[in-house]
Amino acid sequence: MDPFANYFGTGMLEKALDAATLRQQVISNNIANVNTEGFRPQAVAFEEKLTELCQQASDDNPDSGGWPSGFQLASLDAEVETKEGKIDINREMTNLGKNQILYNALSSKISGYLGALKYVIDNSGR
Repeated sequence: MDPFANYFGTGMLEKALDAATLRQQVISNNIANVNTEGFRPQAVAFEEKLTELCQQASDDNPDSGGWPSGFQLASLDAEVETKEGKIDINREMTNLGKNQILYNALSSKISGYLGALKYVIDNSGR
């Protein structure tokens, strides 16, 4: 168990990576159903929920910088929302590329964090 996971360590990165994975599935589903009559596009709300939690934390404790000491990542999960209107394939393809870049950046960050931990463990006995 990572002692920092609940705050800014891998816990936040894992939540963001989970959201990016879910977003990939939702965008792929939207693209696959672009010609399906009556299909309503979906989107993933993660950043909005994170913004709301930060705003609430800031309102509750203005001196916290938006992150209270009791901030619980467990309450932060991505949600799939159904949107109105038709699927714009150009927007979906753009979102797909944007999400892939985000996913790669997040996984690279987690890899670097775990690599640093491995280095410390490997070299702590010297």
